Amino acid sequence: MNILNRLTAYLTETDFASLPADVVEITRKQVLDTLAATVAGTTCSVAGEMNGLFEMVRDWGGKEESTILGFGGRVPAPNAALVNAVSSVRLDFDDTLVTFINLHASRVILPVAMAMAERQGNISGRELITAVALGFDIDTRLKQASGGNHDFPLMISSNFFGAAAVAARLLKLDKKKSGNALFLAMHQMCGAGATEIDGESASSGLKGLSNGLAAKAGIVGALLAEKGFMGSPSFLEPENKSNYYATYCGGSYQPWLLTKDLGKTYAASEAAQKEYPCCHGQHASIEAAMSVMREHNLKPEDVAEVTLRISQFDSVILAEPLERKRDPRNVIETQFSLCWGVASAIVLGRVDIDNFSAKALHNAKIREMAHKVTPKVDNTMTREYGFKPAVAEIKTKDGKVYSKQVDAPWGTPGNSMSFDDIVKKFGECCKYSVRPIPVKNQNAVIKLVQNLEEVEDAGSIARLLG
Repeated sequence: MNILNRLTAYLTETDFASLPADVVEITRKQVLDTLAATVAGTTCSVAGEMNGLFEMVRDWGGKEESTILGFGGRVPAPNAALVNAVSSVRLDFDDTLVTFINLHASRVILPVAMAMAERQGNISGRELITAVALGFDIDTRLKQASGGNHDFPLMISSNFFGAAAVAARLLKLDKKKSGNALFLAMHQMCGAGATEIDGESASSGLKGLSNGLAAKAGIVGALLAEKGFMGSPSFLEPENKSNYYATYCGGSYQPWLLTKDLGKTYAASEAAQKEYPCCHGQHASIEAAMSVMREHNLKPEDVAEVTLRISQFDSVILAEPLERKRDPRNVIETQFSLCWGVASAIVLGRVDIDNFSAKALHNAKIREMAHKVTPKVDNTMTREYGFKPAVAEIKTKDGKVYSKQVDAPWGTPGNSMSFDDIVKKFGECCKYSVRPIPVKNQNAVIKLVQNLEEVEDAGSIARLLG
């Protein structure tokens, strides 16, 4: 049995009863957590591009299949998934994989699952949980087997496969057609060399578009496979010199990781939810700085200098070049600036969506504090896998120095958020939806997700948020 056959057998034959209890519980949290990030992300624009995306898709028209979350209205499933996946990324408030921290799968998996559940109708909560857990796992396996050498922005190419896997599962495709769906999603891949957080791409609000395109491609690939379009059965085989990894990942390939402990271990168990709406690499530093301020009853005006001891990995993404990180130009850049994240936490005394908002960008006190923050590489903060620890050292104007190290930020496995914590986050995020979401609808969504195994029509969840 080749690799694709093993993966598609896993995708089509695994049932809800096979899922470990902890995976079911984590998947419930992933559903509500991603819905939260999605509705709040509808208002996060650099130059009004989120409204523009919605208007474009609405103007396309078409069959009313799936809800555009936050904005409202129903459009063809691929187009709803496109908008919803972009929205889910905008605040950088969605979960991250602990062992492979540049992989964000839920931001694509959930929009596809919601859109397809509505399109198909009468998709049970159990089937939704199963599709999400399997899609998340397949997405993760494809990414991990690459050794991390994707050429795509923020390494999203594996998301195409995760999206196709979820769509194929909810379409109830057989093994052969599911394999074709994965190939046909890959057939739509493209990528730009520019990143989404630097230069003109950040200024133009590009962030999240690649994930939206992956979500749409996954559904289109599955629908094409349903209609009989074929794919290569060997596109994951090492012997195929034109396989996915040779074409898109520089040839870096560890094929055994695709099927290692298949059906025994699930990537969902390593998903980490976010307390703060910014790059996960910021969280340890922010948490450490907040702890110092609270434990020593410090006020912003007491702070003379802030030194952050961080890993080289985090420095490259979040601290370089220092001048830019101290003076971000838009909300997307604040999400990837340690200087901004820590400074806003110190000045505002809290960290929420408002810290990374257009209003905060004009806060002179935050900008002044950001210039007091100096990140420094400390090789003792390096870890081979997972989140890197950080130390915040705060020097006061009277010369005292206080420090705190955080190894595992809140939300990571072993220090995870409860479902009730996600409920609170969901309520806060709903306040930022581009269209108000009635409290009764919010409560209904919470109840449905909390009892997702008993839900007969999972598509009803999305309709409450439109």
